Amino acid sequence: MFDKEKLKQAMDDHGDTNKALAVFLGMTASNFSTIWNGRQPFQRKHIVRIAVRYQLSPQDVWDIFFLADAEAIKKEAREA
Repeated sequence: MFDKEKLKQAMDDHGDTNKALAVFLGMTASNFSTIWNGRQPFQRKHIVRIAVRYQLSPQDVWDIFFLADAEAIKKEAREA
């Protein structure tokens, strides 16, 4: 799962809508909606394109796309 709020902030900072980002990523609005609503993850190629489009730092990429998953894995490990 990705941090929707942080990605939305990057999009807003660049004047993008969900539709504009979907077009940039080369996907339909429907496919983008599936990802946006958490039913499917972003593919690596999409993450790279988003990072370039919004000039995200490596830390931004981590925070937006990987931190929540890492925290969930840490939690699972503590509970095991």
